[in-house]
Amino acid sequence: MTPTGVIATHGTDRWWAWAASRVVPVAANPRDGRDGPKRRAAPTGPATTVHNVHSGSAHTVVQAGVVHGDVHVHDGGRTTPVPDDSGWLRSCWAPLAEVEAAIEMRYLTRPGDSGLDGFLIVRAPGRDRGEAEHRVAALRARLGVLPSRVTAAPVTEEAETRGILTPFRPHGEGVVEVRKRLTVQRTNRDDAHHPWLTAVTPFGTEHRPWDPLWTELATLPFHAMLSVGLAPYAVGPGLRSHLAARAADLARLAGQGPPPTGVWSVPRPPDEFARTAHELISDAIRRYTDRAFVIRVSLAAERPIPSFLAELVATTISAPTANHGFAAAAPVVVRPGPVDLPTAWSNITALNFAPWSADTRGGPAEAIGDLERVLGTIVDVDEAAAAFRLPYRT
Repeated sequence: MTPTGVIATHGTDRWWAWAASRVVPVAANPRDGRDGPKRRAAPTGPATTVHNVHSGSAHTVVQAGVVHGDVHVHDGGRTTPVPDDSGWLRSCWAPLAEVEAAIEMRYLTRPGDSGLDGFLIVRAPGRDRGEAEHRVAALRARLGVLPSRVTAAPVTEEAETRGILTPFRPHGEGVVEVRKRLTVQRTNRDDAHHPWLTAVTPFGTEHRPWDPLWTELATLPFHAMLSVGLAPYAVGPGLRSHLAARAADLARLAGQGPPPTGVWSVPRPPDEFARTAHELISDAIRRYTDRAFVIRVSLAAERPIPSFLAELVATTISAPTANHGFAAAAPVVVRPGPVDLPTAWSNITALNFAPWSADTRGGPAEAIGDLERVLGTIVDVDEAAAAFRLPYRT
């Protein structure tokens, strides 16, 4: 039998399978001995059991194979145009959603080699092992039809696939996630339905150069990875209704309110925070109408992750805009505590999107409800395209 590189494991109620492809810019031939990757030995540990958890009307997770690719970073002072992969990502949504699959772009460092390996990973479920393996192999082939600047070569050895999914043991301070910023403030209006107002800043949609980030990753003297996972999310009437209700409430608080009493003629003043929060919720109404993705942006390493590198990931994905306050602030970097570290690492090794036991982005727990949790984890296609970056230079 021809090896496929697909690996599978049995979860709590179904089977899960993973497949991988190496993604290479067309100018870099992975079989060229001069520029090709120096492969390290692949660990052969078992695949992690999968537990998927989604808030809202998520269409669940699909995992697909790893793209076998090579990204060499050479800083020659040139500026490479940043491509727009939103069309390709948009075409991925339906086949992923059809079988509840997920996809990930993963960059692995090669210490001492000043290069990165790029992999496109897919995960898919099935009622039995055969169905899961068939689905993930079919998705790998289908999603492996990439934009013309890159090519995908399937990983056909199971040991290599396992090594891509679990390439090292993370340090206790070696896992972080980049998440949307939550901004919380107590309202000045005594007629508000809730004492706290919370705003979720979306990721930016500008296609920023990734060259500085790739360069920093490639020069790390230890094993590390950048992992960006996406799972299709169907926006349903429930979320749209909650968004509309929140927008109406914020619009009310953003304007003058009625006097506190019938004998006091001075109107309640507008809540300035509500004005900006209303702009963001109105933007969310425009963004999340039908098809979206659940997103996870993780940085992991076998040593402690430098703060500057985590912040570079955040600002590369979504840079802050001057003079726009929290409405255009950069994403936040969050580090799991000891309780959540196993969940954070399992999310990476199994392409999961399970929530942590605590949201570490600040603010009182009572200020973060279901709507904020959903908005904090989903992106539209344009946001996804800024964060899910296929290699574009050699």
